[in-house]
Amino acid sequence: AVVSTQSTGSFKLLSTLQINTFIEQIMSISSQSLDDGIIPEDYFSFDSILAEQQKIACIFKKSMFGLGFLDPSNQNEDLVSGSKMELPLWMASHLAKMDFVACELPKPYQETSRNILLADSSVVDLFKQVMYFYETGTKMLKVPHPECPHVSVSLVKTFVGRFKKIMDSSQNCRNQDLSEMCQKLDIDEKRLFEINRLSVELLDKWERRESNIIVPSTLVQNSRKRKRDQLI
Repeated sequence: AVVSTQSTGSFKLLSTLQINTFIEQIMSISSQSLDDGIIPEDYFSFDSILAEQQKIACIFKKSMFGLGFLDPSNQNEDLVSGSKMELPLWMASHLAKMDFVACELPKPYQETSRNILLADSSVVDLFKQVMYFYETGTKMLKVPHPECPHVSVSLVKTFVGRFKKIMDSSQNCRNQDLSEMCQKLDIDEKRLFEINRLSVELLDKWERRESNIIVPSTLVQNSRKRKRDQLI
């Protein structure tokens, strides 16, 4: 009774109300864990923020009034139902939970890519596909999608399949080009490689007795110097 969608002014009012409700719903979901007094472990993590920037193709289930500007290819004022556009993971997951959009899996997590990883994951360039392959994939599991259980299994098998080669390479990489060896590793794998490489290096120093060289303290050295001076 208050809003009549026939007039232009009322149509703008309806658009404003829907946008405000849309924003409030997103903010309420995003801050739900904070309201409970629990801050997620990766809330301030730059890696987590970057992992959630992965673009995901989404199809809008409902028309969004006044939001046509979000799609550069859309010439209408509204974002009509059925419109398809790419959204960052952090936004797409919230919209999917509110049943505003239906999300598609990014290509690196689709069935074809999963079969390639299953055949021989060690030859796949994960960094080129998704820089944060494992972290982005883990966050993808929160998006309502029927293939998420298969993605979960694929992530585990991929890591297990590449783990041994990463360990072997990092332990036998002296006098070799590390950039070439780490080229196909995602961010987490690169860190794993570097941690193991440094561990081997520290172990070698310890075996050569180079890790902890005992030296006399400055007090002892100064005391000896004073005694020598007195003798002279």
